[in-house]
Amino acid sequence: MIARANTPAGNKRFRRACRGVPCLGALLQEEHALFGRSQPGRFYAGPSLALDLGGEDALAAGGANPEELASFLGFCGCRSLVTSGTIPAGWRQTEEMSCFVLEPGQALPVPPADENLWNALHLDQNPRPGPLADFLYPHQPRQRDDFYSALCTKRSRGLARVWALMDQDRIAATVGAYALWGGEAYLACGQAAESLRGRGIGGRLIAAAATALAAEGLRVSLLCSPRRVHLYRRLGFVQAGALARCQPGETGKETNTTNDA
Repeated sequence: MIARANTPAGNKRFRRACRGVPCLGALLQEEHALFGRSQPGRFYAGPSLALDLGGEDALAAGGANPEELASFLGFCGCRSLVTSGTIPAGWRQTEEMSCFVLEPGQALPVPPADENLWNALHLDQNPRPGPLADFLYPHQPRQRDDFYSALCTKRSRGLARVWALMDQDRIAATVGAYALWGGEAYLACGQAAESLRGRGIGGRLIAAAATALAAEGLRVSLLCSPRRVHLYRRLGFVQAGALARCQPGETGKETNTTNDA
Protein backbone atom coordinates (compact mmCIF):
# COMPACT_ATOMS: atom_id res chain seq x y z
CA MET A 1 0.00 0.00 0.00
CA ILE A 2 1.25 3.46 -0.93
CA ALA A 3 1.17 5.82 2.06
CA ARG A 4 2.82 9.04 3.21
CA ALA A 5 6.48 8.64 4.15
CA ASN A 6 6.14 10.46 7.46
CA THR A 7 6.50 7.66 10.01
CA PRO A 8 9.63 5.76 11.06
CA ALA A 9 8.49 2.72 9.06
CA GLY A 10 7.53 4.83 6.04
CA ASN A 11 10.81 6.72 6.12
CA LYS A 12 12.70 3.44 6.24
CA ARG A 13 10.82 2.08 3.24
CA PHE A 14 11.47 5.32 1.35
CA ARG A 15 15.22 5.18 1.97
CA ARG A 16 15.41 1.47 1.18
CA ALA A 17 13.72 1.96 -2.21
CA CYS A 18 16.27 4.65 -3.09
CA ARG A 19 19.37 2.54 -2.50
CA GLY A 20 21.46 1.97 -5.59
CA VAL A 21 19.14 3.89 -7.90
CA PRO A 22 21.25 6.06 -10.22
CA CYS A 23 20.66 9.81 -9.91
CA LEU A 24 17.31 9.55 -8.14
CA GLY A 25 18.74 7.79 -5.08
CA ALA A 26 20.64 10.85 -3.88
CA LEU A 27 18.08 13.40 -5.08
CA LEU A 28 15.02 11.75 -3.51
CA GLN A 29 16.71 11.09 -0.18
CA GLU A 30 17.97 14.66 0.13
CA GLU A 31 14.61 16.17 -0.86
CA HIS A 32 12.78 13.92 1.62
CA ALA A 33 15.21 14.72 4.45
CA LEU A 34 14.94 18.47 3.87
CA PHE A 35 11.27 18.91 3.00
CA GLY A 36 9.52 15.85 4.40
CA ARG A 37 8.17 17.73 7.43
CA SER A 38 7.32 21.03 5.76
CA GLN A 39 5.73 19.37 2.70
CA PRO A 40 4.15 16.19 4.13
CA GLY A 41 1.84 15.63 1.16
CA ARG A 42 4.74 15.34 -1.24
CA PHE A 43 6.56 12.11 -0.26
CA TYR A 44 5.10 8.59 -0.30
CA ALA A 45 6.41 5.07 0.15
CA GLY A 46 5.29 1.55 -0.62
CA PRO A 47 6.93 -1.74 0.35
CA SER A 48 9.58 -1.12 -2.34
CA LEU A 49 8.67 2.35 -3.61
CA ALA A 50 9.85 5.92 -2.99
CA LEU A 51 7.67 8.57 -4.62
CA ASP A 52 8.06 12.37 -4.78
CA LEU A 53 5.03 14.25 -6.10
CA GLY A 54 5.51 17.74 -7.50
CA GLY A 55 2.18 18.89 -8.89
CA GLU A 56 1.62 17.13 -12.22
CA ASP A 57 5.16 15.68 -12.18
CA ALA A 58 6.56 12.87 -10.07
CA LEU A 59 9.80 10.96 -9.44
CA ALA A 60 9.82 7.33 -8.34
CA ALA A 61 12.46 4.83 -7.29
CA GLY A 62 11.67 1.15 -6.96
CA GLY A 63 8.57 -0.81 -7.80
CA ALA A 64 4.89 -0.99 -6.95
CA ASN A 65 1.74 -2.71 -8.14
CA PRO A 66 1.09 -1.12 -11.59
CA GLU A 67 -2.67 -0.78 -11.06
CA GLU A 68 -2.31 0.70 -7.58
CA LEU A 69 0.37 3.12 -8.77
CA ALA A 70 -1.75 4.25 -11.73
CA SER A 71 -4.78 4.79 -9.51
CA PHE A 72 -2.76 6.71 -6.93
CA LEU A 73 -1.10 8.98 -9.49
CA GLY A 74 -4.43 9.64 -11.19
CA PHE A 75 -6.03 10.59 -7.87
CA CYS A 76 -3.13 13.01 -7.22
CA GLY A 77 -3.47 14.60 -10.67
CA CYS A 78 -0.03 13.46 -11.83
CA ARG A 79 0.53 13.50 -15.60
CA SER A 80 4.26 12.74 -15.88
CA LEU A 81 6.50 10.26 -14.06
CA VAL A 82 10.23 9.57 -14.17
CA THR A 83 10.85 6.15 -12.66
CA SER A 84 13.53 3.53 -12.15
CA GLY A 85 10.94 0.77 -11.81
CA THR A 86 7.25 0.24 -12.39
CA ILE A 87 5.44 1.92 -15.26
CA PRO A 88 1.84 2.47 -14.08
CA ALA A 89 -0.91 0.46 -15.73
CA GLY A 90 -2.29 2.32 -18.73
CA TRP A 91 0.73 4.61 -18.98
CA ARG A 92 3.30 4.63 -21.79
CA GLN A 93 7.03 5.31 -21.84
CA THR A 94 7.67 8.46 -23.84
CA GLU A 95 11.41 8.76 -23.33
CA GLU A 96 14.42 6.91 -21.96
CA MET A 97 16.46 9.13 -19.64
CA SER A 98 20.14 8.17 -19.50
CA CYS A 99 22.19 8.27 -16.29
CA PHE A 100 25.86 9.23 -16.54
CA VAL A 101 28.51 9.16 -13.81
CA LEU A 102 32.05 10.23 -13.05
CA GLU A 103 33.62 8.10 -10.34
CA PRO A 104 35.43 9.62 -7.32
CA GLY A 105 38.97 10.73 -8.05
CA GLN A 106 38.56 10.66 -11.82
CA ALA A 107 38.95 13.72 -14.04
CA LEU A 108 37.41 14.71 -17.34
CA PRO A 109 39.56 16.17 -20.12
CA VAL A 110 39.16 19.88 -20.79
CA PRO A 111 36.79 20.04 -23.78
CA PRO A 112 37.26 22.48 -26.65
CA ALA A 113 35.54 25.84 -26.44
CA ASP A 114 35.69 29.30 -27.97
CA GLU A 115 38.80 30.45 -26.10
CA ASN A 116 38.18 34.16 -26.65
CA LEU A 117 34.70 33.86 -25.20
CA TRP A 118 35.83 31.61 -22.34
CA ASN A 119 38.59 34.03 -21.35
CA ALA A 120 36.16 36.96 -21.43
CA LEU A 121 33.92 35.33 -18.81
CA HIS A 122 34.56 34.93 -15.10
CA LEU A 123 33.51 32.10 -12.80
CA ASP A 124 31.15 32.79 -9.91
CA GLN A 125 31.03 29.85 -7.49
CA ASN A 126 28.25 31.42 -5.44
CA PRO A 127 25.83 33.08 -7.88
CA ARG A 128 22.81 34.83 -6.42
CA PRO A 129 19.76 32.55 -6.41
CA GLY A 130 17.34 35.18 -7.75
CA PRO A 131 19.09 35.86 -11.08
CA LEU A 132 19.88 32.15 -11.36
CA ALA A 133 16.19 31.23 -11.03
CA ASP A 134 15.27 33.90 -13.59
CA PHE A 135 17.89 32.55 -16.00
CA LEU A 136 16.71 28.93 -15.75
CA TYR A 137 12.95 29.53 -15.61
CA PRO A 138 12.23 32.88 -17.32
CA HIS A 139 8.68 31.95 -18.36
CA GLN A 140 7.76 29.49 -15.60
CA PRO A 141 6.95 31.46 -12.44
CA ARG A 142 5.95 28.48 -10.30
CA GLN A 143 9.09 26.51 -11.16
CA ARG A 144 11.19 29.65 -10.69
CA ASP A 145 9.82 30.24 -7.19
CA ASP A 146 10.17 26.56 -6.22
CA PHE A 147 13.75 26.49 -7.50
CA TYR A 148 14.66 29.65 -5.59
CA SER A 149 13.22 28.40 -2.32
CA ALA A 150 14.77 24.92 -2.59
CA LEU A 151 18.20 26.27 -3.55
CA CYS A 152 18.28 28.68 -0.60
CA THR A 153 17.37 25.87 1.79
CA LYS A 154 19.95 23.46 0.38
CA ARG A 155 22.74 26.01 0.25
CA SER A 156 22.19 27.03 3.86
CA ARG A 157 22.82 23.39 4.83
CA GLY A 158 25.75 22.78 2.48
CA LEU A 159 23.70 20.39 0.34
CA ALA A 160 23.94 22.20 -2.99
CA ARG A 161 26.66 23.93 -4.92
CA VAL A 162 26.23 26.03 -8.06
CA TRP A 163 28.63 27.49 -10.60
CA ALA A 164 27.94 30.24 -13.12
CA LEU A 165 30.01 31.78 -15.88
CA MET A 166 29.33 35.50 -15.84
CA ASP A 167 29.44 38.01 -18.67
CA GLN A 168 29.90 41.06 -16.47
CA ASP A 169 26.70 40.91 -14.37
CA ARG A 170 24.78 38.51 -16.64
CA ILE A 171 24.79 34.71 -16.47
CA ALA A 172 26.32 33.13 -19.56
CA ALA A 173 26.15 29.48 -18.42
CA THR A 174 25.47 27.51 -15.26
CA VAL A 175 25.46 24.04 -13.75
CA GLY A 176 24.86 22.91 -10.20
CA ALA A 177 25.16 20.00 -7.82
CA TYR A 178 21.58 20.14 -6.56
CA ALA A 179 21.92 17.14 -4.28
CA LEU A 180 24.99 16.31 -2.21
CA TRP A 181 23.99 13.16 -0.38
CA GLY A 182 25.52 9.84 0.61
CA GLY A 183 28.79 10.45 -1.22
CA GLU A 184 27.04 11.42 -4.46
CA ALA A 185 26.75 14.75 -6.23
CA TYR A 186 23.76 15.02 -8.55
CA LEU A 187 24.36 17.56 -11.36
CA ALA A 188 21.45 19.34 -13.01
CA CYS A 189 20.40 22.54 -14.80
CA GLY A 190 23.38 22.64 -17.14
CA GLN A 191 22.47 25.47 -19.47
CA ALA A 192 24.06 28.23 -21.51
CA ALA A 193 22.47 31.47 -22.64
CA GLU A 194 20.70 30.90 -25.94
CA SER A 195 22.88 33.41 -27.82
CA LEU A 196 26.07 31.63 -26.66
CA ARG A 197 25.11 28.00 -27.33
CA GLY A 198 27.29 25.92 -29.62
CA ARG A 199 30.52 27.58 -28.50
CA GLY A 200 31.54 25.02 -25.90
CA ILE A 201 31.35 27.08 -22.72
CA GLY A 202 28.53 25.05 -21.18
CA GLY A 203 30.28 21.74 -21.75
CA ARG A 204 33.57 23.04 -20.38
CA LEU A 205 31.83 24.37 -17.26
CA ILE A 206 30.09 21.02 -16.68
CA ALA A 207 33.38 19.13 -17.08
CA ALA A 208 35.19 21.48 -14.69
CA ALA A 209 32.45 21.22 -12.05
CA ALA A 210 32.29 17.43 -12.29
CA THR A 211 36.06 17.08 -12.02
CA ALA A 212 36.16 19.35 -8.96
CA LEU A 213 33.44 17.34 -7.21
CA ALA A 214 35.07 14.00 -8.06
CA ALA A 215 38.37 15.31 -6.68
CA GLU A 216 36.58 15.73 -3.33
CA GLY A 217 35.74 12.02 -3.33
CA LEU A 218 32.16 12.34 -4.60
CA ARG A 219 30.54 10.17 -7.25
CA VAL A 220 29.11 12.61 -9.77
CA SER A 221 25.86 11.70 -11.52
CA LEU A 222 23.50 13.37 -13.96
CA LEU A 223 20.37 12.52 -15.90
CA CYS A 224 19.73 13.53 -19.51
CA SER A 225 17.30 13.13 -22.38
CA PRO A 226 18.30 11.36 -25.65
CA ARG A 227 19.16 14.60 -27.41
CA ARG A 228 22.03 15.25 -24.98
CA VAL A 229 23.49 11.77 -24.65
CA HIS A 230 26.17 12.54 -27.23
CA LEU A 231 27.30 15.60 -25.24
CA TYR A 232 27.98 13.70 -22.03
CA ARG A 233 29.65 10.83 -23.85
CA ARG A 234 31.88 13.33 -25.62
CA LEU A 235 32.76 14.99 -22.30
CA GLY A 236 33.89 11.61 -20.93
CA PHE A 237 31.08 10.61 -18.56
CA VAL A 238 30.23 6.90 -18.35
CA GLN A 239 26.67 5.73 -18.88
CA ALA A 240 25.35 3.89 -15.82
CA GLY A 241 21.72 2.94 -16.34
CA ALA A 242 18.52 4.55 -17.50
CA LEU A 243 15.17 5.73 -16.18
CA ALA A 244 11.82 5.88 -17.96
CA ARG A 245 9.79 9.02 -18.45
CA CYS A 246 6.15 8.06 -18.90
CA GLN A 247 2.66 9.51 -19.01
CA PRO A 248 -0.91 8.26 -19.23
CA GLY A 249 -1.89 6.80 -22.58
CA GLU A 250 -1.60 3.81 -24.84
CA THR A 251 1.33 1.43 -24.41
CA GLY A 252 4.27 2.23 -26.67
CA LYS A 253 7.21 4.55 -27.00
CA GLU A 254 7.72 7.90 -28.59
CA THR A 255 10.38 10.55 -28.50
CA ASN A 256 9.73 13.67 -26.48
CA THR A 257 11.81 16.81 -25.90
CA THR A 258 12.43 17.76 -22.27
CA ASN A 259 14.67 19.87 -20.10
CA ASP A 260 17.45 17.94 -18.37
CA ALA A 261 20.75 18.28 -16.60
